[in-house]
Amino acid sequence: MNFTLYIAKRYFLSKNKNKAVNYMSFLALLGIVFSSAAMIIVLSGFSGLKNYSLEFLSYTSPDLEISSKQGKRFVFNEKIKDVLSSSDINYVKCISERAVMSINGGKKIVSIKALDESFPKRNIDSILYAGSWPNKEEEVVVGWGLAYDLGVSLNNYENPVTFFVPVAGKGQVFQEKDIYNNRTAVSSGVFNLNEELNNNLVYADFSFGQKLFGIKGNEVNSIEVYDRVSENTIENLKGLLGNDFYVKTKLEQNEILYKMLKTEELAIFLIFSLIVVVALFNMFGALIMIFLEKKSNLKTLSVLGLTKEKIGALFTFQGLYITVFGCFGGLALGSILLSLQNYFSILNLAPNLPYPVSFELKNFVLTFIVVIIVGSAVSYSVSTLIKKNLTKSLQQ
Repeated sequence: MNFTLYIAKRYFLSKNKNKAVNYMSFLALLGIVFSSAAMIIVLSGFSGLKNYSLEFLSYTSPDLEISSKQGKRFVFNEKIKDVLSSSDINYVKCISERAVMSINGGKKIVSIKALDESFPKRNIDSILYAGSWPNKEEEVVVGWGLAYDLGVSLNNYENPVTFFVPVAGKGQVFQEKDIYNNRTAVSSGVFNLNEELNNNLVYADFSFGQKLFGIKGNEVNSIEVYDRVSENTIENLKGLLGNDFYVKTKLEQNEILYKMLKTEELAIFLIFSLIVVVALFNMFGALIMIFLEKKSNLKTLSVLGLTKEKIGALFTFQGLYITVFGCFGGLALGSILLSLQNYFSILNLAPNLPYPVSFELKNFVLTFIVVIIVGSAVSYSVSTLIKKNLTKSLQQ
């Protein structure tokens, strides 16, 4: 076996007399290098984009959300408060409803998220782009896209923002306030998360949300927890709160998004695996060409006692040499290009926003496994074909 490996290494390292064979071998190696590099670059790019998207969810989506199964709102009573206190959980009361936002003659339907003073400062610092978080009832923080589209300026008390919400009720309408509630507010800050939230979301003080939506007493839309909660604590909460409440983790709140990202990741992996397969089939032709070019040498080796199985193994090892060196070369090339993107921001999603890439071990392992498995299959196929036709070929 050592002799077979030695011959395979010589065939891999030495040049052939036939230049066409040299070109075929070089192109086969180059195909593996570029397909491996392409696969690791695309997988790392998608991982970076996925992490970038999920990073914003960590700021806006709570680690745990408690909401009612019976309707949009529920009364935050002493029983629920005692359950949360007994579990040593820091919580944020939340009112989340839709309203019409109007300023400078422009109008847009937006989602208002009114939070109490327990909303963590680390989350505020992470999402706030300019200005300050509301510290008065009549202050709000709008998304960067909303501020741009409607011309919202910071702390402009002469030109405040007005919010309108329809009033639910019965009977005849006699005056304007029977149709809708409205309240004015000043934008104290601007946040920047992603395009969708920037164009549709407004943060407000909890008491502002209560008055705008006509909520009395201790009614809330949800209770949000922005700290890591153990599985045991979540199960205890579900048991204590009973069947009238949803207790959703971050994954359960964004289940559709997570499924979509997983599906896209699988699709990208399969597409680039196919590209690797196509690239490695170039090696099939190269190994056949090497066999034809080395027939005289193989005839000599056969006379010296090299069996049919060992000659077949020789080309298996030859294919594995090309596959392994090509794979490592591709991973090295991909790593260099990814590092250049990280340090020099060669590609941008938008001005001042470089395309995110993420070095993850699983992407390198997946790429290596796919290339080695396909390369081994192609090498073994060539070896089997050569063994079947070896006697006839050497006699020609």
